[in-house]
Amino acid sequence: MKSITGSVVRDQLIFMLGFGLLMGIIFPFFTLWLLKLPAGRVLTPLFFSMCILAGLIVGLCNYLIFRGVVHRFLSGLSARMGLFQAKLEAYRADPASSEKCRAEDCYVEASSADILGTISGDFNNLIASVANFVEVERTTDNFLDKLKRSLKLEDVAAVVLDTFSDYFGGQGSFLLVLERGEFRLVRSQSVDIKKEQIDDNFWHELLKQGKPLVVSGIEGDAVHLDIGVGQLDPRHIALIPLKYQNEEVGVCGLVSREPFKHDFATLEARNFIFQATPFIYNALIMKRLEVMAAIDELTGVLNRRFGLRRLNEEFERSKRYRMPLSVAMVDIDYFKKINDTYGYQAGDFVLKTLAGVFTHNIRVSDLVIRFGGEEFLLVFNGASAVDAYQIMEKLRAAVETMRLQYGAFDFKVTFSAGVASFPSDKVSDLASLIHQADSGLYKAKETGRNRTVISG
Repeated sequence: MKSITGSVVRDQLIFMLGFGLLMGIIFPFFTLWLLKLPAGRVLTPLFFSMCILAGLIVGLCNYLIFRGVVHRFLSGLSARMGLFQAKLEAYRADPASSEKCRAEDCYVEASSADILGTISGDFNNLIASVANFVEVERTTDNFLDKLKRSLKLEDVAAVVLDTFSDYFGGQGSFLLVLERGEFRLVRSQSVDIKKEQIDDNFWHELLKQGKPLVVSGIEGDAVHLDIGVGQLDPRHIALIPLKYQNEEVGVCGLVSREPFKHDFATLEARNFIFQATPFIYNALIMKRLEVMAAIDELTGVLNRRFGLRRLNEEFERSKRYRMPLSVAMVDIDYFKKINDTYGYQAGDFVLKTLAGVFTHNIRVSDLVIRFGGEEFLLVFNGASAVDAYQIMEKLRAAVETMRLQYGAFDFKVTFSAGVASFPSDKVSDLASLIHQADSGLYKAKETGRNRTVISG
């Protein structure tokens, strides 16, 4: 209906008074027909005036009732809309502000069962949906901001697991990534996953399906998926495959005693997963690049450039905490003769073999560096010169007893080593430490090779 005055309230007043006036004019004729009264008693100016006045009073009363009920309701609805708009504007101006678009602050009472109650319910649902959207946007912005702060895989994994746990709920979480066809655990929170429990076939199939797997209502302490979370007594498990541009990245897992707060198939949930996956993928690529930049391609140990950087870090820490640090310079005896006799590929085989022996027979905290050519530099944290000497002698004896077979060739190799340590009177910096180890190596080769000499 077209508005008369441009105001619903004024239009309502005109309609109510007009309806009352019409009823006042019609009522005398209705009375004449219904009650069969004489026309002289009904169709008089006084009776007409009284009926019209009564009709106008009824119309005015209807208008006042409308204004007191409907208009007040609409005014309250408008005020709540204004309040929510103000909260939205505050959020848009400063998303990091403490002002939140809390839906319950802007609800209207929906106690009646008529159209007003329906409008109230619809309005509250709309406010709740918008508030949820704003909260998801806020969480997403915070999520992305945290992800942008670091390209380290471990840091990215921590942010992803914390955010997923907060949003979906859960007491435990873990992240597996796919590297060279095998799944590796990057991080777990309150979930104990051992390497032997990682079934590559299961995770590959999950990635192939490409959809989150949610197992709910698990009874008892046993978990049907063997991922080592029995100690949490979970009732609900969610496994989320992560793929980026059709490339398989890994799997994020959540475990919970209570049902998850959100459906993993919703747009918001899929958006979280979509936002997280590129950062995990980029962190994986960065880690691979770091490994490629740090590792000697032939032997698989640290290359000289990165190895010396790590050695410098250990040297500075040794000075700061006054802890011993020892190094051993290693040279393969008669390596040129091996290359000349058996070929350069046989020489490469010898380098890889000795690098493997060194790597598998030292502590995780120690370092193996390919220093150049046939030389290796071994770093022993917290070890004195005597400790390093004993380790090198065990390695030397192990290599001496080995027989290497390459193609049709069968031969033996030995190495010489020089050991130096810090603190020492002759060592003031990293360069002098390496120089002393090199001096020890020179003495070992001068005195017959296949031996270890402590410098100084």
